[in-house]
Amino acid sequence: MGSEVTKAPEVTLIKSEMEAAAARVAERAMNTTLDGVSGVLGDLFGGWFGDGIKQWRTRRLIDTLIKTKDHLEAAGIPIENAKSLPMGELYAIFEGCSKQEDISLTEMWSALLANAMNPTNDKYIDPSFSRILGNLSGLDAAILKYIKDFNRKRETLSATQREILNKAQTDRQIKGEKSFHEMIDKIEKEFSEWADNEHLSQFSEFSAENISYSISNLLRMGLIYPPEYTIPENLIQVGIQKKPRNENELVADDRRLRAYLRAMNDQAGAAIEKRSTLQSLVTIVRPNWPMIQRNETIQPAYSLSGLAIRFLLACSP
Repeated sequence: MGSEVTKAPEVTLIKSEMEAAAARVAERAMNTTLDGVSGVLGDLFGGWFGDGIKQWRTRRLIDTLIKTKDHLEAAGIPIENAKSLPMGELYAIFEGCSKQEDISLTEMWSALLANAMNPTNDKYIDPSFSRILGNLSGLDAAILKYIKDFNRKRETLSATQREILNKAQTDRQIKGEKSFHEMIDKIEKEFSEWADNEHLSQFSEFSAENISYSISNLLRMGLIYPPEYTIPENLIQVGIQKKPRNENELVADDRRLRAYLRAMNDQAGAAIEKRSTLQSLVTIVRPNWPMIQRNETIQPAYSLSGLAIRFLLACSP
């Protein structure tokens, strides 16, 4: 899908070391012998597209295969020792990566293929991951990475804070000293500044509308979820309604339930185009420590689902 982040450089399609290296990866993945990469798309997809499109997509495939080779070599896996893949999985990966020119998504495709071919890999590779990756835009991927990086940075900060607190617990005098509070204050401010700068550098070039639509797409796919909402009480109200001839009838009023379901439907992203309020990627929060002078910072307004965490692991070197 989208290629709005960074386009990959063109690869000259010639009988070169680059194409030969890509062919070796394709040969091992397909468990066959190839005369270069040029025929791979034709073999897999037949006559679905003309020479111009085929050449463009072959360039995309070569770029992904070269990056896959680099990932495998970085993991200490010689190409000849890599696993071959079922043709159904390989078809989905080759079809998806050959249509992608966004460099960040190309990196994810190559990492997914490398992890699938790595015989020592312990990351869970679900066949559905290629479908998920094929439905992501560059902005979608950037949002997922931003949330993942924020959570990792926050976990590191929390571990540092626990170390400081544990040390202070052994000496009550240290806990009361000004230097202790200054240390906590310093690391919180550093994290807050990092979060602000990270958000600005990643998304300043995107409109609020594009970010909101991307959030909607990720919600639909079950990769992110909003903060937990408290379910209202008495969603269905039961009462007695008088009828003609002084008869009483037990009725259930489900208007509150239907309103709540409509609100949840909006949160799932199904009606984003009809909403006047766009969804924001970040929310403003106060720091955890009351002694800190800084009033506010930002953090992602959404969390990664378990599916997203497994997916990102599979698409990371």
